[in-house]
Amino acid sequence: MLKRAFRFCKTSVCPSNPIFQEAGQQMLIDPVELSILLNRLEFSESKEALMEKRIRVGTSVVLRNVKTMEQVKVRLVPPEMVDTDSYLVSFISPLGSSLLGLRVGDMATVIVKDISIKWEVLTVNQNRLASVDA
Repeated sequence: MLKRAFRFCKTSVCPSNPIFQEAGQQMLIDPVELSILLNRLEFSESKEALMEKRIRVGTSVVLRNVKTMEQVKVRLVPPEMVDTDSYLVSFISPLGSSLLGLRVGDMATVIVKDISIKWEVLTVNQNRLASVDA
């Protein structure tokens, strides 16, 4: 427990980085942001998106920070399954919402607190997502 409380991490792939955290009520209150999220979520769940190996909820993704070349493997999950220490990232987090619908080779730009980070999608693995109760 102390290790987690005193963890010091300066990289962009640190689980405490705000890009992995929940977007909170502000995103869900903003009608434009909410509309964009719902459209991306709907598109990512379509048959075409599945055939094109696009990122959707349940997908594991390897990303590379374009600036630092750091790589991270994350999995998009519903908010109730979030575990940032294990890189289980909510689809409503800044990173998760920007990844929905992308595929290998695409770029995601995440902006948090006036800091912009570009991520390149290196791999997409569309495994089935286990139930929350499982």
